[in-house]
Amino acid sequence: MTGDAGGGRAYLEIPPQLNLGEWVVDRHVREGRGDRPAVHAGARIYSYADLRRLSNRAANALGGLGIGRGDRVFLRLGTNLDCMLAFLGAVKLGAVPIPTSLMLRTSEIGAILRNSEAVAAIVIPDALDAVEAVRAGAPRLRHLLLAGEGGDPARSLSALMARAGEEATPAATGANDPAFMVYSSGTTGEPKGVEHGHRWIIGTGDPITRAMMRLGPGDVCFQPQDWSFIYALGCNFLYPFHAGAAVVLPAPRFDPAEAVATIERHRVTVFCAVPTIYRMMLTVPDVVRHRLTSLRMGVSAGEPLPADTFNEWRERLGVTVYDGIGQSENHIFLANQIGMPIKPGSFGKPLPGYRVAVVDDDGAPRPPGEPGHLVIGNDHPGLTLGYYRDPERWAEVNRGGWYYTKDFASVDEDGYYWYVSRSDDLIKSRGYMISPREVESALMEHPAVLEAGVVGVSDPVIGQKVRAYVTLKPGVAASPDLAEDLKAHARRVIAPFKAPQEVTFVPDLPKTLTGKVLRRQLRAQA
Repeated sequence: MTGDAGGGRAYLEIPPQLNLGEWVVDRHVREGRGDRPAVHAGARIYSYADLRRLSNRAANALGGLGIGRGDRVFLRLGTNLDCMLAFLGAVKLGAVPIPTSLMLRTSEIGAILRNSEAVAAIVIPDALDAVEAVRAGAPRLRHLLLAGEGGDPARSLSALMARAGEEATPAATGANDPAFMVYSSGTTGEPKGVEHGHRWIIGTGDPITRAMMRLGPGDVCFQPQDWSFIYALGCNFLYPFHAGAAVVLPAPRFDPAEAVATIERHRVTVFCAVPTIYRMMLTVPDVVRHRLTSLRMGVSAGEPLPADTFNEWRERLGVTVYDGIGQSENHIFLANQIGMPIKPGSFGKPLPGYRVAVVDDDGAPRPPGEPGHLVIGNDHPGLTLGYYRDPERWAEVNRGGWYYTKDFASVDEDGYYWYVSRSDDLIKSRGYMISPREVESALMEHPAVLEAGVVGVSDPVIGQKVRAYVTLKPGVAASPDLAEDLKAHARRVIAPFKAPQEVTFVPDLPKTLTGKVLRRQLRAQA
């Protein structure tokens, strides 16, 4: 299967038989790279040969329970070696792992277990009670295993792996067979099961590792977010393994100072994070004195990277952060790429292999600078197989040869793409269409502002007024004078009709598990 980068060049070739687990681990051993570092887990380094043996043990342990091709395996393990091995072991069997966040509530766990029809769940001991509480509502769930040492050996993944063999033959899965699932973060409603095929590792991995990140065996990658977020699943797990690079496993809880120390300690070359994390790391005392000379690049996705954050990282730390946009249904598909001039605030251009466009409601291309629906050609091999058990929902966004991302964007005369908003976030005021992201970016240029979330609030005269919820940098006190100063600042940076009429200071903003501002929650409390 091939994609088109806009110039007609064939870029992606997907073999008809492909097993993601074999591709990212066993292939390197088979081709003589088994002794290369693969995983930095604290003070210990695991090679690709180590990873092959351990993931084979996990595959054999799960296979011994009768888990096989097509079976869904729910993972609630955090971002650690246990989760990595369980994921790879399941994929090697042809089963379908589902990494989930430790922050999920009991009701969310129950919904995922029911929707996914998971036959097995592998969890940390602290998560056991939550799964047990909803088990009755998940009739397909046959096995409940615990990660970590100790406990009942009959339910212990470690004990099962210790008794399992180190040799395994990965299942002869097809490129279009399901490989894994993630559940969307739900910025626009109820989370959905996004199913990806084995083809995904090449379909998305080749463009990102070759064009955007230029990953190779000498790279060490680090991203302090969990693998329920497809951005981290790719950039700090599967893509480095696709390229033969190494990854650093993050601490259980994010701390900006510890993230800086981790980069120093492990000589990280590629750092990936959401914009919020980049901003938080700039608040670390004396961050400019830390030796981050190993970093050759940063990667940002999840939300648009504010221009001031881009500039601070480049000017204060000497690191260029390459921004991009992606979704659970794919991964990063628009990006600023090495060797390409960067326009701060833009998402750059399509990665090789992608057809991307901005279209109107009828699917016709929009002129440069005019906002419209951001769409991806639906023949791309990195695109999801669909929403599990919800074909109607998938059909809503997959039509006319395009996948509709539900984002609004514009493309300029030079082919650079600019984010406008989610389709349901646009503010309609005085006849104007206002992007909340544009207002947020303007506010975050103010030296007192850490983050901002902007929504439209119903108004009988002008339709909607613009309200900004603002969190301040450490040491800055909220006041009515500061609120007025922020309004004035916004009027100087953007058109006055876009500036907020109201500013509300809050200690933090509601966010998804992946760090995106939940504007629907802000609208609900407005």
